[in-house]
Amino acid sequence: MAEDALRPNPDTVLGKRVLITTAEDSTKPTDPSVVAVTEGTITAKDESPEHEGQVVEELTLTATWNGKKFVLQTPVGVTVGELKSRLADITGVKPERMKLMGFVKGRLPADDIVLSSLNLKKDHGFMMMGTVEEKIWKDPTPADLPDVFNDFDFDYQPDDTYLASDTTNRKKLRQTIEKTSIFLINELRPGKGMLVLDLDYTLFDCKSSAGHISQLMRPGMHELLTAVYPYYDICIWSQTAWRYLEMKITELGILLNPAYRIAFVLDRTSMFSITNMARKKDGEAVKHEVKALEIIWAKFPKFYNAKNTIHIDDLSRNFAMNPQSGLKISAFKNAPTTRATDRELFPLAKYLLQISLVDDFRTLNHKVLALAILK
Repeated sequence: MAEDALRPNPDTVLGKRVLITTAEDSTKPTDPSVVAVTEGTITAKDESPEHEGQVVEELTLTATWNGKKFVLQTPVGVTVGELKSRLADITGVKPERMKLMGFVKGRLPADDIVLSSLNLKKDHGFMMMGTVEEKIWKDPTPADLPDVFNDFDFDYQPDDTYLASDTTNRKKLRQTIEKTSIFLINELRPGKGMLVLDLDYTLFDCKSSAGHISQLMRPGMHELLTAVYPYYDICIWSQTAWRYLEMKITELGILLNPAYRIAFVLDRTSMFSITNMARKKDGEAVKHEVKALEIIWAKFPKFYNAKNTIHIDDLSRNFAMNPQSGLKISAFKNAPTTRATDRELFPLAKYLLQISLVDDFRTLNHKVLALAILK
């Protein structure tokens, strides 16, 4: 099949012509074969000839992908596979590269399962992950990653609790908890710990050039995730934009790996900035963003808390709100050269397996205990 045949026609959606409007434009298409596309929200309604003259029960499905919402009026008799095909027609993402998050509780049903059997609400929203083929692994611009390459760091100690109790920081934390929605990729498992992993410079080198992203992967990444999965639910938290986080975990083979499952991912929108008056840089108080684990604990209080959560990152400033739960490892950079000798993740896996037997991580000083293993 020719490559062009795999690409969606930009002038059609589900085989229907497309009318582009703006939010201010009240023009509505009178032709039922036309799909209205307004302000980044696509509404595609099934008006197939076989349903003409029939009253077909429909679901209003809203898929969020790449910052846009796609609203599909879908008959309940459609299968999961057919829904994926429709999303592929609209977005250009191949069904085999798709991951539907929050579509159902637990694992996504097989492609031949009809929607009517899933007890979905009439108005049902979910998040779709996946990358269009021709956009796979294109280098992001500095504007898209404004803070990733800013390497200044401060070594927060486990007993540095003053930032977590600061009134302004607590207010920002509450606001971030309220605005954050976490879409589950895979079902949470009772009794498991929570492993929060940074992505850039922790699991792969995000800056060096290579023929394929797999050449920038840190040695032992899949081995680490496979080893700890029986004991931890896994969250990938990246200080980058959602579209690049999505692209990276897909191309690194993390998203759909058969050996382990990622519970959920978080991007930069779930972070907030704090000002550390006790730390100075060029004579000024330091302001930086943080990854506050209490966001996760607030969203899933029955599963995770400070007793069973550990956060692995190459930047300890990300631990500022929960310093006792953080373990800093060395940054993985210059992958073409350092891949041959970097072994950081192998002893890290050993440490994570050892502490999985501990009932309360708050009794541990990760910095001290891990030192002998990681060095």
